[in-house]
Amino acid sequence: MGKHRYQLHLGGWGKSTQKVGYKTSLLMLVGCTLWMLAGHIAPAYAAAVPKLDLIRIALFIDTGKYSAPTPDVTLSADKGLDVSLRNAAGLKPLFATSDKSLLRVELDSYSVMVLETPDANQARALTKKLTDLKLDASISVRTKLGKPAYQLELGPYTTKELAASALTKAKTIADLTAASKGFTAAVNGPLHWSAGSYSTEAEAQAQAAVLGQAGLDADVAYLDAVAGAPAFAVLVAAGSDTAELNAAKQQLGSIVPGISLQPVDAGLTYVIKRTLADPSSTTGGTIQQLLLGGTGVKLAVTSKSAETVTVLERSERAYRGLIELSRLNNKLAVINELPFEQYLVSVVSSELSKEWPLEALKAQAVAARTFALKQGVKYQIAHLTDTTLDQAYKGAGAEFATASQAVMATQGEVIMEQAGLISPLFYSNAGGMTAESTEVWGNKVNYLKSVATPDEGAEKGKAVWYRIVLPNGNNGYIHSSYARDTGQKNPAGLPYYESTGTDIAVRPAPYVDNTANPAAFKVNIGDRFVVFDQAVESNAYSWIRGPYDADKIKEKVNTVMKKPITGALDRLEVKGRGASGRVIEMTANGQLLEPDYPDALRTLFNGLPSTRFEIEETGRYTVLGADSTVRNQSASMPNVTVIGGTGTAKPAAESQLFVLSGDNKVRLTNKTSQYVFKGTGNGHGLGMSQWGAKGYAELGYDYKKILQTYYVGVSIIKE
Repeated sequence: MGKHRYQLHLGGWGKSTQKVGYKTSLLMLVGCTLWMLAGHIAPAYAAAVPKLDLIRIALFIDTGKYSAPTPDVTLSADKGLDVSLRNAAGLKPLFATSDKSLLRVELDSYSVMVLETPDANQARALTKKLTDLKLDASISVRTKLGKPAYQLELGPYTTKELAASALTKAKTIADLTAASKGFTAAVNGPLHWSAGSYSTEAEAQAQAAVLGQAGLDADVAYLDAVAGAPAFAVLVAAGSDTAELNAAKQQLGSIVPGISLQPVDAGLTYVIKRTLADPSSTTGGTIQQLLLGGTGVKLAVTSKSAETVTVLERSERAYRGLIELSRLNNKLAVINELPFEQYLVSVVSSELSKEWPLEALKAQAVAARTFALKQGVKYQIAHLTDTTLDQAYKGAGAEFATASQAVMATQGEVIMEQAGLISPLFYSNAGGMTAESTEVWGNKVNYLKSVATPDEGAEKGKAVWYRIVLPNGNNGYIHSSYARDTGQKNPAGLPYYESTGTDIAVRPAPYVDNTANPAAFKVNIGDRFVVFDQAVESNAYSWIRGPYDADKIKEKVNTVMKKPITGALDRLEVKGRGASGRVIEMTANGQLLEPDYPDALRTLFNGLPSTRFEIEETGRYTVLGADSTVRNQSASMPNVTVIGGTGTAKPAAESQLFVLSGDNKVRLTNKTSQYVFKGTGNGHGLGMSQWGAKGYAELGYDYKKILQTYYVGVSIIKE
């Protein structure tokens, strides 16, 4: 980036050649410097801004440190795909598909041939039984001895041992064993013989057909060959090792005497093309299958119409640019390569909503651009992943117009400090106050300071949930739209409600998540219950998690304590908070918890949205006695004695006890202690709160002011 040279003139700062007197300029320079140091404007940092025309996003990859693998991937495009080999010279076109036909790609590795049958219906029925056993099954369609042959295969697998294990599992299917009729299932490997090399695909297909007529499995392979060398080969056999390959050679020679077989060069890059039965078709439809061979193989797939390529295994998302498929660490790597600024449009669209103000979208665009450039090539052959481990990227289908407008309006702009690009962390919601870096990581970062942030918008419009208890003691939260006030009250003055629907879920916490917060029980029309509390539906700003049993919490805290708790967990307490109110220190039964860093407390306690929380222990409450003595009661202590309306005193031995506090609020306590976490914010809290950016934009902040509020002392630089 070229450095801007600034001179002073009477009108203020600007690019100018206007000269002023030496003394005047010196006085102005001192004055303006002091003004800057007072925090009125951020200093401008002159440093080179990295350029990136194309970005590579890992959809599936296994680097060792990061693992998101897939054994195969299925691609399509509305008007068909163009398939090419990719090497240092560029793209070498191989073939094209038509319309929306599917293309399945995997590595040439290990598989299991479980059955060959001339009956397509039998093959489909057995394939379903295999998939019901969670085995990855497909049907290869061939012509052998002049007739159709359907081969049931399992895989691919990265090792021979995994393939053998799948074969053992498949043999438990009685129908498959009965259908075999002498066919011997076996593990296939990635070693082949070449039955000839050819300059045209037609010649190779003709030779493969001849071998198929003799009853052999023969495949046409595209070769990554230099100019003038054969571009196609016919490959036969599929051995796991040299011994198997040599045995296959003898068998092939007995079937086709005089067949000329050559070893496949270990350094050869090739792509085998096969035909599979389309699992979604009931009329004999097929799809193309490609097997990638060689350590350096790279396949590039683009849309014929230069629009998008759909990846079935990635939630059927459509992606701009090209999809590159290769071998990395002996796994299939699937990379989306596209123009950098176009990628940012999808990121902004994936992270935020189209209803949000443009200035908030611009702030996100600049932060996302800076983040991506700061990471460099983070994943060996890819810059970033498409997950929130980096920043959300959901392809072309997520894009909306104002996101494109935001990216275009800020094109090339990044956030910098004196040392260069910052790491512009962002997240959903700060809960009203962003974090200091020491509250999250334990170390200090100058531009990450705790600042107030208008995050309350995430709570706006959220429904109220009632906390209820049934006559049998069952309790939890029900959505207010499914409960009606009967107008009656119980002796304690609490209202009776009734259900307005059938099979209505009552959940431990006030939000819908059938995995993390499944129904504790259900109510039906007319079921009556007491409402003793209410809460806003958990959202990015405010939330409730739990209750969690004390024994389960003890298992977790013992993993971060020098001396594990051996008895009951009686007390779980916050002992230290940072500048933003986030929890940085906790004790259990008085002993200090020692996670690797403060923000790890979120993971420790079942993935809490943030560390800005309070803890409610359901087995602990404070009792004010008749003689004004105060007693802190816990689940581990003897029962208290309750005097009823008749004046009779008896121990409170029930598993649940409802306590009326001094401010007339009712609280449920349990004999078996549980812990409830109530907090604000969603995310680590460092840097920009996305909901806060929305709030500031609605208050009239432009995107630069938003960014410089969350990242203190930085400059917005454009090349």
